[in-house]
Amino acid sequence: MSDTTPSPDTEERVRRSIFAAHVAYGSTLVDALTKAGYSSPSLHLGWTLLAYGDVRETIEKHRENISGKVARNVSDLVEQLDRDREFAIETHNASVALAATMAQAKLLGHIDPSVSIKGTQKRLVVSWGGEEADEQGP
Repeated sequence: MSDTTPSPDTEERVRRSIFAAHVAYGSTLVDALTKAGYSSPSLHLGWTLLAYGDVRETIEKHRENISGKVARNVSDLVEQLDRDREFAIETHNASVALAATMAQAKLLGHIDPSVSIKGTQKRLVVSWGGEEADEQGP
């Protein structure tokens, strides 16, 4: 893909930047074009803009920023859940400790929250204070 980007004027640079930000955050091409102020938003125009180096670079910068925030937020949440779980164990609150453990597992991708396990054969092992409880399941 060759980058034959004509030198854009200031207004066009701003439009491209807005377009790129909306694409990076998940908007469709047509929606991103509309929000950026293009008068005739079409897929062809969107794909043309995506071929420009400045647009690709802006999208990549936004995506790096997004991924950094997501990773930091997940890490912070997992650390907070660790503290909550430890407090729940210290205060002998098993249901809160289990809820914190389940929330951590979901955040870390060990449990798919979109899959219903009701009525399926799953094995669950609960560990309380370093001791394994009775196993439930097949």
